[in-house]
Amino acid sequence: MGKIEVREQVVVIDYTNYRGKRMLRRVRPIRLVFDSNQWHPKPEWLLEAFDLDKNAERTFSLKDIHSWKPAK
Repeated sequence: MGKIEVREQVVVIDYTNYRGKRMLRRVRPIRLVFDSNQWHPKPEWLLEAFDLDKNAERTFSLKDIHSWKPAK
């Protein structure tokens, strides 16, 4: 699948997870991919990022990101 490398600036995203829980997440983007995974079974645009609060790499569906802005 296609991949796009993105700049590694910390951003805050307003995100709704697969369970419907909406929250703010501080992440360092790694890349955008058009792919599928366990939580997003149909191919779609996904943001692969390092979640600073969970100290782990996570994948976020772009369609579930309501907004994002640079972290202060």
